[in-house]
Amino acid sequence: MRIVKTSVLCGLLIVMLGAASAAIAQDKKMSEQDMAAAMQEYMKIAAPGEQHKPLEFFVGKWNTTTRMWMAGPESAPSETKGTSEVKWVLDGRFLMEEHKGQMMGMPYQGMGLMGYDNYRNMYTSVWVSNMGTNVTTMTGQRDPSGKVFTYYGEMDEPMLKITGRTIKYITTIKGPDQYLFEVIDLHASDNYKVFEIVYDRVK
Repeated sequence: MRIVKTSVLCGLLIVMLGAASAAIAQDKKMSEQDMAAAMQEYMKIAAPGEQHKPLEFFVGKWNTTTRMWMAGPESAPSETKGTSEVKWVLDGRFLMEEHKGQMMGMPYQGMGLMGYDNYRNMYTSVWVSNMGTNVTTMTGQRDPSGKVFTYYGEMDEPMLKITGRTIKYITTIKGPDQYLFEVIDLHASDNYKVFEIVYDRVK
C-alpha cells in the first residue's frame, strides 16, 4: 500500500511540475537554462526552511485549559480541560494538532495544520472541528522576540446571522513548557477576548 501511495504521489508531483514548466515556458518564453533555474527556485520554495524551525517548540503532548467568555470579557468564563497532540507531517512542512476536550457541555474534537508559506512569507493555519462544517483559515507573522505569533482571519457567527467577523489569533510562548492561545473578536472591539487555551506540556 505504501509503495502504491508513493507512486501516486510521485506521479502527481511530476504532473504538477510538468504543468508548471509548460506554463512558465509559454508565458515567459524561457530558455531551457532559465527554466531549470526557475524549477530549482520552485523546489527551494516548496521545501521546509528557516521559518519552520521555530514551530518545533509546539511538537509534543499537552494538557489544555480552555476558558470561554460567553457573555463578554467582563463576565466570568467557563473552564474546561482537554488534551492536545502536535506532530510534524508532510516531511516537516506542517504541524498537525489533534485536540480533544469539552465545549458548551459537549465533547469537542478539533484538528489543525500550521506552517510557513515560503512564497508569501507568512505563517498559515487552518482549523476544523466537530462543532461545525466550516474551515477556519488564518495568516500571520512571528514577532522579533520569536515568542508571539499573531494571525488574522475571519469567523462566521450563525446564531447572529453574521459572516466574516474579523478575528485576531495570538499564540504566546510563556515558557519552555507552556503557551497561550487567544481569540480576539475585532468586530466587537480591539480587546474583546472570546476564549483562550493554556497549553501545558506533558512530561
